[in-house]
Amino acid sequence: MIDPVISTSAALALSVIFASAASHKLRHPSWFRRQVHEYELIPGLMVPAAARTLPIAELVIAAGLLWSISRPYAGVLAFLMICVYALAIAINLARGRKDIDCGCSGPAMRQPLQPALLARNLLLAIIALVALLPMLDRPLSLHDNFVMIAAGVVLVLLYTATDLWIANRPLLLKLSGEK
Repeated sequence: MIDPVISTSAALALSVIFASAASHKLRHPSWFRRQVHEYELIPGLMVPAAARTLPIAELVIAAGLLWSISRPYAGVLAFLMICVYALAIAINLARGRKDIDCGCSGPAMRQPLQPALLARNLLLAIIALVALLPMLDRPLSLHDNFVMIAAGVVLVLLYTATDLWIANRPLLLKLSGEK
């Protein structure tokens, strides 16, 4: 059993991350369709349907994580989706396809495939599992609610900082003369 503050903070952070991911995919559908196609994991005829379905699924997961009654289902779906995305990245890295954009951060920030994305997804999967842990049954105070929101915001900010670092890592290595 885990304290509800910890579980709810994890669910809140994941909800924001999934909603944000869906947002840039829905705002730029042709860009996202191209990203799905570049992974070369599904037949070409299925790419448009997948590109329409994935952001909708992300929004459903984001909403489901906000309510305790739907959180177990949304948490499992979040975990599975994170694992599928990690598998897609891993397959393309194994193929030597590091030149494609992961599609993680929208069209404004190109993010080539790299092993650091797998580590980031592992951390997201752990956060999803934390959101799924059974919670202690205890009343929540106003202070608890503040802590849950603050902790969720901190997790989102850490995710965003990590995502920016991963996206800019190739440039930073190039500037420092490393490979």
